[in-house]
Amino acid sequence: MTEQEFWDIINLSLLQNNPGSEGQYQQIANSLAGLSPEQLIAFENHLAQQKNRAFCFPVLMANFILQSYINDDIFEDFRLWLLSFGQQKFEAILENADRLAEFSDVKDPIEDITGEGLVFAAREAYEAQTGQEDFLKQIQVLPDPEINYPWPEDLSQLEAMLPNLFNKYWDKNRTYELGAE
Repeated sequence: MTEQEFWDIINLSLLQNNPGSEGQYQQIANSLAGLSPEQLIAFENHLAQQKNRAFCFPVLMANFILQSYINDDIFEDFRLWLLSFGQQKFEAILENADRLAEFSDVKDPIEDITGEGLVFAAREAYEAQTGQEDFLKQIQVLPDPEINYPWPEDLSQLEAMLPNLFNKYWDKNRTYELGAE
């Protein structure tokens, strides 16, 4: 499976579904069900590579603005959710994370931002086809890249970093601050 074939599966799932929706993830699962075990492994490796590309500070800050809290699991889920937007929008977000404000319509950050449908899709298809549980042993493990964390000292710095996302999603009722204002 090529990288473009990986993206074709994601992009096709968006023809009748919203990004990050159950319908989209079901469409992806249906597409994966017809692939060979080798193609499923390749799909998962491409998924890991793309998720790894999104491991950068601007995407981390976008995640912070939308969900108010970050940990490893939340950030991984967020990056998978970004992949659900398809190749063109994903690339645009990586170039400028503030563009996510154009593409997203998040009402409930806890419910609306989920990449969980991508977490097990290839693995479940593989296990259904082969009856084996060795899928993860065959996946390329990529370490998270080192990134510089120039964490903003106050809200004005955060707003300056990602003004569109900040103005659209920052919860002004938060009970904590980034630093002294």
